[in-house]
Amino acid sequence: MINCRNIFLKKIQLTVLFLFLFQLNFLKSQIVIEEEGKRLYYERTKRITKFSEMKDMRDVFHKDKFLLGKNRIMGNISYNTGRVLMGDNNGHKKPSEIRSAIGFYTRIRFYEEFSFNSTFYIDFNEKASAIWTSNYTYSIGRYNWRPDKFNYGYENYLNNRYSDGFKKIGEKFLEGYYFVSYSHNLPEKQTQKIKLDESTNFKLTYFTRYAIKYRDGNEVIHGGLTSGKFLVGAGFRYTILRKIYIESAVYYYPEDKLKKQPWDPDYTYGFGYFDWRSFRLSLTYGNWAVNRYPWNKKFYPDYGLQDGNFRIIANWIW
Repeated sequence: MINCRNIFLKKIQLTVLFLFLFQLNFLKSQIVIEEEGKRLYYERTKRITKFSEMKDMRDVFHKDKFLLGKNRIMGNISYNTGRVLMGDNNGHKKPSEIRSAIGFYTRIRFYEEFSFNSTFYIDFNEKASAIWTSNYTYSIGRYNWRPDKFNYGYENYLNNRYSDGFKKIGEKFLEGYYFVSYSHNLPEKQTQKIKLDESTNFKLTYFTRYAIKYRDGNEVIHGGLTSGKFLVGAGFRYTILRKIYIESAVYYYPEDKLKKQPWDPDYTYGFGYFDWRSFRLSLTYGNWAVNRYPWNKKFYPDYGLQDGNFRIIANWIW
């Protein structure tokens, strides 16, 4: 009787072990690096003459060197505008300003979907400045746009200024976020029910972020390696048709009373038309700061739709 029981327990243990290893293998398959094969110039020999058919700068210059056509370097030029509230974080109302800025975004993909990304702005109205606006931003990590993939890395979208000294730059680096995210699409069966054309898609993303240091409204820096700022969130991007989309995300701060700042959002949202292809124009809107639920305290009561970022974008691929 005892032997039968032991055999039964061993079978249960083996079954549990098998299921664990199966799940572990499934998880590993999402993290595994998938570097593409080396792109060869002779794979595409036809000379492109129509601008509407050009996919990258190789089609423009007709050169097979300097990484042209390798899909390693890409970016966009954008015009950015929107109202910027000049009130302080106690809600004291002051005149607002309209931001007018040209943005230069570059993505350098150095391996698989790992890339270094940066955006530099030229602001024509320097008065339109708040703690949630930047002169430049940067990030490095894995940004795999495909579904059922993990992404991870470091992002710094703080109020970085060209006037910052080395000490300030170092402080703000520690205030940037380390992140891990996972994305997937709706199952094919559900997608077919909402499909209007080939661009229709519904993508869900779950993420967590951690900053070693964080700054409060009085410019005092807090935190440490194990006492930094932690948050989790979830978002979606619904491409309806013809590359027209809406998107939103919600955020949860486990220590909101201590570490959540007046400009930290409860939720973000955006919409627009976006065409990722080279030499195409896009029109987008994003509101990524300050937004609070009605039942939470609002430090910027006048903040609203007009305070988001309206953008006209021209994409390019090297």
